[in-house]
Amino acid sequence: ESLGVSPLVSLPCVMECNGIPCRESMEVLKVDPEHLAAFTLPEEALEYEPSGDDVFLRLSSGILERRLHSNVTFTEDEEHALRNLRQEARRSGKRFSPEICHEATRYLSATRGNHQKALSLMEATENWRRHYFKDGPLCSSDIAEDMKHGFAYFVGRDRALRPALVFRASRVPEKWRKDFDIDRLLRVLIFCMEVMLRFMLVPGKVETSCLIVDLQDISIKDIPISLLREIHQLFTAHYPCRGFRFYVCNVPRMLMAISHVAKSLLTERQKLKVRVLSDVSELLEDFAPHQLEQDLGGSRPLATSFLPFPLGPGPFYPGSAPRLSPVINLHKASDLEEAREELERTRCHAEASPSSVETHQETASGRLTSNSRSPDSFEVSSQPWTFREGDEVEVWSVSQNAWVAGVVQAFFPQSTVAEGYQVPPGTLKISIPRGCKWIPQDLISSNVRRVISTPSIAEQCKEIANQGRVLLSASLVEEHSPHRHPTLSRCNHSPGSEISDRCIRATWFCL
Repeated sequence: ESLGVSPLVSLPCVMECNGIPCRESMEVLKVDPEHLAAFTLPEEALEYEPSGDDVFLRLSSGILERRLHSNVTFTEDEEHALRNLRQEARRSGKRFSPEICHEATRYLSATRGNHQKALSLMEATENWRRHYFKDGPLCSSDIAEDMKHGFAYFVGRDRALRPALVFRASRVPEKWRKDFDIDRLLRVLIFCMEVMLRFMLVPGKVETSCLIVDLQDISIKDIPISLLREIHQLFTAHYPCRGFRFYVCNVPRMLMAISHVAKSLLTERQKLKVRVLSDVSELLEDFAPHQLEQDLGGSRPLATSFLPFPLGPGPFYPGSAPRLSPVINLHKASDLEEAREELERTRCHAEASPSSVETHQETASGRLTSNSRSPDSFEVSSQPWTFREGDEVEVWSVSQNAWVAGVVQAFFPQSTVAEGYQVPPGTLKISIPRGCKWIPQDLISSNVRRVISTPSIAEQCKEIANQGRVLLSASLVEEHSPHRHPTLSRCNHSPGSEISDRCIRATWFCL
């Protein structure tokens, strides 16, 4: 009545989401449970604390480009641009699905804060989604046959837990390329992106992805330029600010020469976003070896099945090895809070279970490390080692399949932020000839060993062995057995005597 309207006349009620007029949501994805990997949502993603470049891309000009848009505090300029976008959306009468409303700040970031351009992009994406999914959601059962080609799939995560989507151009069916059947290819990519948005990200922690484009077995004349252009347009137009970095590897030699010239023409932002790799081993600067397949510089065998995605456990620090007892299927929780509760329950149960401890100790005591075998398969030793800055050590290198010399640069006894990354407690930073490795506490015992340089013990060992007082032999049981049994014999001196102690020291030196 105060508005001068009869109370018998109902006013239209306009729903809003994120302060923007919205409409009903659409179902765009349906995934069967068996098509989701056990590590779709790893435990590390729930506890990860982003910092530095994970939050903002900082350019030398002082411009900041936001990378995390959820559960964060916006700057004054961002608040102003968002306020203008909301007002313009109300004034124009435009309405969007809730998924698009939540992405408003991404569209503003893509248009450098221009609220009118951002609104136009939002409208274009809304229309595209309404048209593309008008016949119903993408179903994993319908997409499974096309996924078998293995030209697009998530393989792992980088050091900041961003999912890595691999695109292998040579695996695109030749018939699709000849007939320019781009719709089926884009359908697979859209399915991958929607699965990532629904199940693999954590708002405020992990919100972007990486794209690894593999041009192996593709000649320069066969590079699908138009296809790559369509992929780029799909990502930038309808999934804005979801790509952290694009890696291009196994580039033909001629194109590599051209790329060096083209690189000088790129803006600083483009150079940070796109990396043309001269060698796939450069990926190990951002990825743990077990997060990549062998032909991409990692330690995992080539994937042969692509749905569910071939995702493995963490940790995700470069140089780390797979977690021995990871928590699985956290993506099945109804929301992130329930996932965190499930993670806590699982860990408490593991700590309280005596059977798991006994099995762990029995297995650990029955295995010996050696130069010829990767430590990835060994149980974590319970032996507490302490390291100090300057200690000489050897670190297991998956890429070289050998132990390499290193020096401890730092030890982090407590959780902290170092070089722009969140470092968990107990982490070692070790310098090696090809850079440095960050070793989490639970992997130190299997990936790091001290350098033993004790010539006096070696001389004692030789002397005692020559006298026949200590014989050391290693008898291996059947090849399928995981245990190695060292056999010690003939020390004819009473326990506690000086020569007996020397025998023991010599024996341990041999071991």
